[in-house]
Amino acid sequence: MTIVVTRIDERLIHGQVAYSWSVAYQVTEFIVIDDGVAADPTQLLLLSLAVPSGKRHAILSVEDAVKYLVEQSDQEKTFIVVKSPRVLLSLIEKGIILPSINVGGMYYKAGKQEISKTVYLDEEDKSIFLKIRDHGIPCEIRTSPNDKSIDLFTKI
Repeated sequence: MTIVVTRIDERLIHGQVAYSWSVAYQVTEFIVIDDGVAADPTQLLLLSLAVPSGKRHAILSVEDAVKYLVEQSDQEKTFIVVKSPRVLLSLIEKGIILPSINVGGMYYKAGKQEISKTVYLDEEDKSIFLKIRDHGIPCEIRTSPNDKSIDLFTKI
């Protein structure tokens, strides 16, 4: 497996992710990593329906995702999507190698500061991203594949 995109998007799989990103990066597999979603039958069904026809997918807890990512040796072009940078830091700390991280949708909540039109961070988020940077992983802000890439670290 080759991880071609790792994205933070609170909406997980939706039209833009399912189609624009999968076409731009020739994605053959989607992996959603979220403990809550993986345990919710309704969310499992809804996200499964959002995956384009002919694409593989898995909706996994963090623990199951680590096992899955370590054990896979097929030729899939994998798109990983999570809701939070905390999940990605957990994967990284468990030995999963992520070439880069795309931050596309972390939306406004009380206490969060606007970094871009679609990215709002609080101090905890910033701290997590700085730990990710310490692992040498670049993070960009980009809503769609055609948008200009902005280095997240220049904004925090």
